[in-house]
Order: sequence, then structure tokens, then C-alpha cells
Amino acid sequence: RPTTITRAPSTMATQAPPMTVAEQTESIAYLRERGVEVDLPEERAAGKRPQATIPGAPPFSFVHIPADSNTPVVSLETVPAEGDVLKLLLAPCFASNEVMDPAVVMRETSARVKNMVMSGGLGDMKAPSASSIAKEAEGGACEAYQLAPASESNGWRVVRLYIDEVGALRSRPRNQRAEDLAAASGLAGLSIHGDAYVGRCERAAEGGERNASFKVAELAHNSEWVMDALKAHQRQAAEAGHGDNEHLAQGESELYSWKQTDEDVEVRVKGGPEGKGAAKRVKVSYGSGDRLEVKVDGGVVLFLSPLFARVTPDDCAWTLDSGEVVVTLEKVDSKPWSELTLPGGGVSL
Repeated sequence: RPTTITRAPSTMATQAPPMTVAEQTESIAYLRERGVEVDLPEERAAGKRPQATIPGAPPFSFVHIPADSNTPVVSLETVPAEGDVLKLLLAPCFASNEVMDPAVVMRETSARVKNMVMSGGLGDMKAPSASSIAKEAEGGACEAYQLAPASESNGWRVVRLYIDEVGALRSRPRNQRAEDLAAASGLAGLSIHGDAYVGRCERAAEGGERNASFKVAELAHNSEWVMDALKAHQRQAAEAGHGDNEHLAQGESELYSWKQTDEDVEVRVKGGPEGKGAAKRVKVSYGSGDRLEVKVDGGVVLFLSPLFARVTPDDCAWTLDSGEVVVTLEKVDSKPWSELTLPGGGVSL
């Protein structure tokens, strides 16, 4: 018998403020550009409905990985239809009406919008506001990540990870088990917030694709599909010629340059002192992990606030190298920074 996935009641009573027509149009365009299924009441009234099920088709299974590592992984079942039904089916599982932190939204969306603008997808469009995204996604927004690509060698079967499209914006807890599975499959560096689901699709005889069963036992990192996926992603990276940190943003200005790894950010500040006792002339502070201030002889030579994401002051360090103050900022979260400071922040002296 098919499993019915019901919407969990929200634990937050605070409603997002009403948004304008312009905000609604902007946010719908933004979410749909990124592949989010936006289910509007007027479209439902016009006849938009989930795909019809396939008569006589047996149920297929998929796996639920809770964000809480102490909660067991479970297998669920539902019936197939034309195409991948899980994205539409799981969207209500991510429903929420809680208000998003504007700073978190700015941080998490800036890199995505920047990439879309650079690719010509949005022109000069800016990231939607926290209230507009919260309103649009309150009914649930599901994103599907391809863990294992379909190929002739695996029988044209694809394995996907289904997550909350705005889980990071809602400050959901990190899902370590889902992140570990993604890394084992060759997608290291993904930050997955909230519950996740894993499912499989295969090529349908009549064309297109159809859901197929994925078992809990297949979550093992030595599963055949995981090993095949790892090799496939490694081949793609080699063909693209990407180095380990080549995909990470960096920058340079008259005052400083910066680059990053998954774990830390290096800022090289120009105009550092040299000679005997030079280190005593420098003072570096990190605030509560949200800014960087460099002083030489008591004068501020660089002040950055707010940093793109928080750092751990106790793990940060600095040194002098060829007339530069080299500061290493230890990231709290091992996630890429799209800029050194949040939009609206920057350098002051």
C-alpha cells in the first residue's frame, strides 16, 4: 500500500510580512530559474495537477535521511507516474511559515545570483528579499541533486538526493549523513541543511524516465552505484581540468588580496612593516568572528565588516611575509564564500 507523506505542523507561529506583487513576481522568477516547483493556487485552478499514476505499476521505495543523526533512516513507498514524482511529492515535507533571517538569505543567495547574472540568466536582477522567498517557499520547495548520473554502463539509472531548496536560508541543522553520502559519490563540499531523501529513476520503455526502488542498504558507501558515481564525477572533473580550489572565489584590490579553501580564508594585507620588531607593530582582531581589523603602529590599515560568513577567532592566525600581513581566517562552516564581505559591507579605514 502506498505511503502517504503528510505535512508536519510548523513549530513557528511568526508569519512573514505580506509581500508586494513585484516581490512575488521577482521571487517566483528566481525560484523557477533554479528549478523550484512553484505551485500557485491560480495555476491549480487552471488545471495544474500531479502526474497521473501508472495503472498496475507496483510501488517503488525511496529513503528518508533525517538531519538528526540519532533518528534512524527509514524506507518509504509510493506509486510511480510519468517522470520523477518525488520532487512534487516531497515538497510539502519542507513546508514552513517561519521568518528567515535577512543576513542568512543575503549570504546564501548572493553566490547563486552572481553566477546566474554572469551566465546571462537574470540580467541585472538582484536576489529576492528574505520575506519574498519565505512567502514563496512556505508551502515547500524541493531541490533534486544528481548523485549518480545515468549512463549506458549503469543501465541509464540515476540516483538523486532530494533536499529543502531553502534549508540553509531557514537555518536548518546540517545533515551529516547526507553530506557524507554526497562526498562518497564524488560531490564533496555540499552543505545540506535539514532532512534529505534519496531515490532512483530509470529510463522508461515509452521514453522519459520513471521512478525505481532505492533500498536503505544501498546507502553504504561501498555500494556499486556509489563507486560508479565517484568515478564518473572524477572523470568529469579531470576533463574540465579543475583543481581542488579552482572553483572557489578569490579577489584582489589595492589594499589586499584574498583566496580560500574549503576550510579557511587567506587575506594578504599590503603595507605591512618589515625589519626587526615588525611583528610588535601589528595588531589583528576578529571581533566576535564577524569582522577583520588590521592595525599597524596603532592606525587601521584594513577593516572588513561584516565578513561573508563567521570565522572562529581562536583558530585564526596571522604572520608577516615580504611586507604583507598574512591573515588566515578559520571558517565556522566549511562552505565556499562568494565574496569576502556580505553585500553592503566592505572596506573602511
